[in-house]
Amino acid sequence: MFRFRQGVKLGYDRQGYVYFVSKCFKALPSEQQERIRRLCRECGGQHSEALFEFMTTDTTATAVTMKHYLSRATLYRIVRKYYEKFPRSI
Repeated sequence: MFRFRQGVKLGYDRQGYVYFVSKCFKALPSEQQERIRRLCRECGGQHSEALFEFMTTDTTATAVTMKHYLSRATLYRIVRKYYEKFPRSI
């Protein structure tokens, strides 16, 4: 479910765009999928798989943090970076 994130320096519409494009990952062409994967690697570093799972599936933050052994603060920090670096058009 989309939820506006106060800590992200983007407006409601732009955050919605990033959220919904990311959730439609499987329906995107392979070139666009690769751009999202690359962005996850860039923003997430060693936690890129956790970021990818959180942004492209309906997995909850709690489940992702437990599965990938990272704190909620770390997850939210890399999510914020992902939102802010997401390309203008995908």
